[in-house]
Amino acid sequence: MDKKLSNPCTRCGKARIESRSWTEKIEEYFGESTIIHTETVCPDADCQKIVEEKLAAQKQKTMEMQAAREERMRESQRNRKKKQN
Repeated sequence: MDKKLSNPCTRCGKARIESRSWTEKIEEYFGESTIIHTETVCPDADCQKIVEEKLAAQKQKTMEMQAAREERMRESQRNRKKKQN
């Protein structure tokens, strides 16, 4: 039962390797929980660089979409207030 799970690179399919790992303790209502974070990277540095660029572009797009959504919601609320007056 000591089977290591595979975590392939999303771009090239090679098995990803662990780059760093850290623990974090969080206080909860019933005590304390320990969370173990593990960061993995592709063993091919060029591939990892491309993956990071794609993730950064995706994150930027998501943030822009979220900002646009929030602006539409604010505009919608303004329009409702104008309609009521």
